[in-house]
Amino acid sequence: MSFSFSGRHMEIGESLTSKAKEACEALANKYGVEFISANVVMKKDGYLFCCDISVKTSCGNSYYASNEADDPKISFDVTLQKIDQQMQKKKKSERCSCKCRLEINNFDNSLDEQLEENSAIIIAEILEDLPLLSVSDAAKRLNEKTKVFVFENISNNAVNVVYIRPDENIGWIDYKVKR
Repeated sequence: MSFSFSGRHMEIGESLTSKAKEACEALANKYGVEFISANVVMKKDGYLFCCDISVKTSCGNSYYASNEADDPKISFDVTLQKIDQQMQKKKKSERCSCKCRLEINNFDNSLDEQLEENSAIIIAEILEDLPLLSVSDAAKRLNEKTKVFVFENISNNAVNVVYIRPDENIGWIDYKVKR
């Protein structure tokens, strides 16, 4: 995650910076997403502190919130709560939408007769949002349980696949759309 905390017309202390970074990481973990970037800007305007937060997630979503308060920590906390509410609302709308539904038609009877009892079952896994990642970040997500990972390449917005090859190296499939 690329994290930046800057101040305009004021100095930003180390404690507020570390608290902000930890809070952003906790928010990303709460919703199970990875923040590509989180930018926090604190401004002093008279006696008020204005906090602006912009976040871009690996799923391609962007969030922005702003708040003013007479204390910089309160301003940051309220602004982060607004980002939290936006993410919660987005997650709820994605859960309720029916944009990705897959119907598997019955196979032809001749095909059914050829299948044996112990043959493999086809299980459909629906990806509603492909994470927007670099190839190296996608490769880091591979492990014993996840041997294949599908993602949207951040450099060219194409669907890519990384996988663990039989020789234990990492394979990368870069799908180019023919036009």
